[in-house]
Formats: sequence, structure tokens, C-alpha cells
Amino acid sequence: MARRSHLLLFVPILLAPTPRLWADLECAQPVVEKGEIRSGMSLSHRFAFTNRGSEAVEITDVRPSCGCLAPKLEKRCFQPGESGELLLEVNTLTQPAGANTWRVTIRYKAGEHEHDLPLYLCAHVVTEISVEPPSLAIYTDTSISHEITVIDRRTEPLIVRAVPASSSYVRTHLGDLRRDDAGRWVRSIQVEVLADCPEGTHEESLHICTSDPQYAELKVPFTIVKRTRQPVNAIPNAVVLSEPAGQPLPARIVLLSADDDREVKIERVESDNTAIDCRWAQGPGRRATLKIRVDGTRIAGDRLHSAVHVHLSEPVSQRLTIPVRCLLH
Repeated sequence: MARRSHLLLFVPILLAPTPRLWADLECAQPVVEKGEIRSGMSLSHRFAFTNRGSEAVEITDVRPSCGCLAPKLEKRCFQPGESGELLLEVNTLTQPAGANTWRVTIRYKAGEHEHDLPLYLCAHVVTEISVEPPSLAIYTDTSISHEITVIDRRTEPLIVRAVPASSSYVRTHLGDLRRDDAGRWVRSIQVEVLADCPEGTHEESLHICTSDPQYAELKVPFTIVKRTRQPVNAIPNAVVLSEPAGQPLPARIVLLSADDDREVKIERVESDNTAIDCRWAQGPGRRATLKIRVDGTRIAGDRLHSAVHVHLSEPVSQRLTIPVRCLLH
């Protein structure tokens, strides 16, 4: 009788309905290991997926884990049984040496429910060649130049043959090959944005063409933000930090000055991120000084893309935005 009573107790549990496990969009290989890859070389993978559900699926968003990833999706709606692909490209120049895992999440809707399909690409990065800074954002209201440096840690350096840019409003100037204090081969490249570059945001790239078959072309993406000239200008007009993780980040000084040498007065400063601290003072002269400090321990992840907004009362009422970008590597 005791054995029969135990059986009766289990029957309702066995007959109870189980919750539905959502798997409308399936990828047969959601985790891909690429092995060893050299920094600067092309790294990409096509993730194939299929709608295994009984209703149509709509992809509402594709979320990369960092800005170094470029996911590409040809279509967003898939009928039952229909398959598709997501191409994931990684800018390996910006990646730290050693084991790396990159994630992209496909957010999709099936019926009234939303679900996530995470996909992972893994590789061990060997750093022989690097570019500093690994990413570049240029904010300007006129012509401006920035410098990037190609670093080669090998005994025999690669020879840079040409550095074409994707935009006709950008010119490049190649510096001499030399050794730095650490014994590495370095070569600087000046990136000049011309004054007639149209206003707006432009996503561009440099193509560093070399003599080395392993590193035939190094692609360096960069952003140009061309703005209308303002009565008061910031020098520099953006704060960009690139430091080792765990190390204190240096403060940056930004000077605010008016074109006609009128006095500049700051009313208040606001930050878009709590990791950024701003202090300001009058001077030197008729200018104003802004001190921007970033607390690396308060950055979520290894990157910060934010801004501070300076509200001026003199010489005119003006809101000046200064982008703040930080990379911990």
C-alpha cells in the first residue's frame, strides 16, 4: 500500500504541463573558435540560423558587445523553416593580446514574445602589429590634423607603401620609419580633415597598404564629426584617453576661448556619465579652463563613449558639447 501511495503522488507531477522552451530562432553553432589570429588581420564569421518555430520571426535588434564588431544582416523577417546568416566582422587592431571572446546578440520577436539569441566568436590574438590610438574620432568645425602610429614589434619591419582614405575630404601624410625607446619600429601617419568637409557625421576608414603579405592591408576605421563654427571653441575639442586597465587615468585640460577675444564665463557643466568629473575656473586671461577627469573604476566594460556639456553665460549664452572617449586595454 505504501508503494501504491507513492506512485499516486508522482502521477500529478508527471502529467503536469511543462513550460514552453522558446527556440524559434536556432543556430547550430552559436560558439565558434577561430584559434590563433594576428592583430590587424581580417577576422569574420557567418553565423547561420533557422526559424524552427511555427510562426514568423522578426529580428528587432542586433547588439554587439563592443564597438570593434560590425554585424551585418541582409534581412530581418523569416518565415517558419526559413534560414538566414549574420556576418560578424572584428577589427582585430583594437583587441588586446591573448584570449578574446566577442558576443553579438540577436533580439527577435515571435508572436507577442521577444527573445535573445546570443552568438560568440573566440580567438587568441597575437600582437605583432598595432595602431595607436586603435580608434579615432575627429570633432572639428574647420580643418584639423590628428596623428596615428603604426607599431611593429618584429625584427624586420613592414614597409608602408600607401595610406589611402575612404573620403576625398581626408589627406594622409606618412612619416619616417624609426625605432622608439622600447626598440619597436614605429611610423606616424598624419590624418588631415580638410576645411570643406561637409557638416555631419562621417564614418570613414584608412587603408594602410604594406609590403608584408601577412599584413597586406590594415584597415583603421575613424569618425569625423563636422560641426558649425561656434562663438566659443574648445581646445582640444574632444577628450580621448587610451590607458592600460587598472591604471589611473590622467586628467585632461580643455581651454575655452572666443574668436574675438571676449571674456568666456562658464555657468555650469553637466556630464552624461557618473564616471566623469568636471571642474572649471576663469583664466588664463579672458579664457576659461575646464579640467576633465575620468574614474576608470566606474566605467562599465572597457570603453566609455560619453560627453560633457558646458553652459556658457559669456560672451553669449551657448551650450558647448565636448565628447569624452576612453579605452581601457
